[in-house]
Amino acid sequence: MWVKFVYSEIITPEKLFYTSFFSDEEGNIVRAPFNSSWPMETLNTLTFIENEGKTTLTMIVVPVSSTEEEIRTLEASREMTQEGFTGTFDQLDEYLTKV
Repeated sequence: MWVKFVYSEIITPEKLFYTSFFSDEEGNIVRAPFNSSWPMETLNTLTFIENEGKTTLTMIVVPVSSTEEEIRTLEASREMTQEGFTGTFDQLDEYLTKV
């Protein structure tokens, strides 16, 4: 499964803004392979807040130019999306502890 990210703004070390799209290997935008009513594009905002040596990450994902059905699909999938990102960040944490 391929996903394309297009970063629109980076405010170091506070925020990242990017849009994401499912894609093929060449970067062409395609429908999500797991759900045909998943939004074609989402806007993602990541905010990083440091407190006493720990960083809290807040992530907001909103659909862009989506149909009502795509919006409902994304809203109904919050738990799945959170689990997916949590797994990704856990893998990142594991990788960084080895480096």
